[in-house]
Amino acid sequence: MAALVVGFGCFLLGLALFCLREGSGYGLLFAWILGTWGAMLVAWGLLAGWFRSVLACVVASAFALASVLVALLCVQFEAWDIAILCAVGSGLALIFGVYRVFDLLRLR
Repeated sequence: MAALVVGFGCFLLGLALFCLREGSGYGLLFAWILGTWGAMLVAWGLLAGWFRSVLACVVASAFALASVLVALLCVQFEAWDIAILCAVGSGLALIFGVYRVFDLLRLR
């Protein structure tokens, strides 16, 4: 199931890149939505499936951090309701990922 979530998140990221290349106002809106939610899905999928791997937790934390930053700093058309939901979900993934990295490396 985790591989399916990661695959779907990567698919959403690919669609976001396609919409970003299109460049219109609504293309940028769709790229923002698909990119932030796709990165959040990749982060949660990596944390759910490969939580014993330090590399997977570091990569998941990077995706989660990117998703939080893009969701909050690049809000399109005052879509704060979508941005806050994505930032909360990605923030939780970031906290869990950083905790797992510290736990796996025994840096507590």
